[in-house]
Amino acid sequence: MKYLNYILLCLFLLFTSNTFALEQKYHESVLPVIAAFKAEDKTAIAAHIRYPLKRQYPLPDIKNEAEFINRFDEVFDDELVAVIGSSNINTDWDKVGWRGIMLNNGVMWVDTDGKIFGINRGTSKEQAFAKRLIEQDKQSLHSSINTFEEPVLDWKTASYHIRVDDLGDRNYRYAVWSSDKRPKDKPDLVLFNGDITFEGSGGNHHYTFKNGRYSYILHVTIIGCDTSPPGWLEVYKNDEQLLNEPIISAK
Repeated sequence: MKYLNYILLCLFLLFTSNTFALEQKYHESVLPVIAAFKAEDKTAIAAHIRYPLKRQYPLPDIKNEAEFINRFDEVFDDELVAVIGSSNINTDWDKVGWRGIMLNNGVMWVDTDGKIFGINRGTSKEQAFAKRLIEQDKQSLHSSINTFEEPVLDWKTASYHIRVDDLGDRNYRYAVWSSDKRPKDKPDLVLFNGDITFEGSGGNHHYTFKNGRYSYILHVTIIGCDTSPPGWLEVYKNDEQLLNEPIISAK
């Protein structure tokens, strides 16, 4: 998916080389992960996943070990399994502050307990699944907004239902309904030409949409703590904040 590829490109540009070897104290967390992939042991790999394993919308998150094993080939193809299984603990892995431990400039992320929480490379099987889901998604929307290249966000706050879609070439569209309306209803507001801004090395980013003096900002949490929401919505009139609501539901 183009959106995922764009994130990966940004992460790659931020980490073009591994300057420091992974500290010895983290080896005991990472080495069993490498060993599980080297053995191509799906059950062992499943035990090293932090659930739910987040997947790029519209793909559903993976909730448990049984579901992970069933969907294994969506997440890991033979090439990626080989890359992880043959990785060098001293040269291919880095601790990146509080964000965790990354392989090869962010291809995969592991926490300090040896749990995998981020895989930033899609497989052809996953892309085909996403394409089917996108076509289903379009059928659920009002006719004024059911044309787009890729869905980006489908979020709910306490007050609003929000969508962001990529119309092509990172031309982002924002649509919002009050919480009592359905996606088949005409949106209350539609804005175009949103900007994306990345916030550091972990993939966290935000979208900004302008409407005269009003700014609508959607913050996306890719790497956070266990209590972090998927993101939050801020609305400003000039520099005055009018709204700040966490996301309570995310597809």
